[in-house]
Amino acid sequence: MGDYIVELKDSVFRETPLSEVDFDEDRRLAFDSKADAEEWVTERNREHASRGQLTLHTAHPADTSDIDAYVVFQPVKGVWVLDS
Repeated sequence: MGDYIVELKDSVFRETPLSEVDFDEDRRLAFDSKADAEEWVTERNREHASRGQLTLHTAHPADTSDIDAYVVFQPVKGVWVLDS
């Protein structure tokens, strides 16, 4: 397992071609570095750029999970809704 852990939030699966069945049940991905995670997000964004983009958000310092960052979807039009 990599050292940089990201979790995909609900908006990723509602607004993009990505499917929850392609990920393990906790929707986490492990990367060797933040740069590798950013590269993965960039690659996925090429698949649905007209709808909006995936963005990588560093976990808040008070977040007690082992997550380093969260991937959320920000639509081109409309209101961004924070995932729970």
